Amino acid sequence: MSSVLQKQHENFRTAKEIMENLEDLLEGQVSLTRQFAIKILMNFQ
Repeated sequence: MSSVLQKQHENFRTAKEIMENLEDLLEGQVSLTRQFAIKILMNFQ
């Protein structure tokens, strides 16, 4: 884990809390990537 992520998660007490937070962070990225891909496909057609 990078030092930035370690700093962001130092107040979490359990690994489960850290994992849930990371999943929330990545879910946003996945959603944006999906939207971008759909936009490209729509513009291509």
